[in-house]
Amino acid sequence: MADDIRKKVQRIIDEKGLCSCMNATKWNELRNAVINELPFQPPFIVKFLMDEECFGEQDFERDVYHTADWHYAYSIDGYSFDASFAIEWIRIHPRYLKSRGALLEPEVVSCEKEFVQVLNKYNIPYEEENGVYTVYGYR
Repeated sequence: MADDIRKKVQRIIDEKGLCSCMNATKWNELRNAVINELPFQPPFIVKFLMDEECFGEQDFERDVYHTADWHYAYSIDGYSFDASFAIEWIRIHPRYLKSRGALLEPEVVSCEKEFVQVLNKYNIPYEEENGVYTVYGYR
């Protein structure tokens, strides 16, 4: 399965003339730092090169009531192998809403400062827009 995806990814890279922005080491540093160095694992969405569009991309700037599980952030369609080689981009929103009951507004919990420190510590290139951070695998 992984070999088939690798071939398809390489074909897309060649056809579109893309350049790699990240490698397996950088992707692993990002995932491990998010899991081990942040107070929570922030919500994210991933677009793989084979995807025509990314589900949830339009509303991703809105705060959500959940965090994410980064252990399988780089897996494709439920397969457990690391498919970081196929990531076009990942968008991370390092905050979430914490419910405080029915009568109170939710609390915004942010780890944006710590997240930026992680990106800088591991020299991970990123772009930020409206509190959403994008790390490109290919451009």
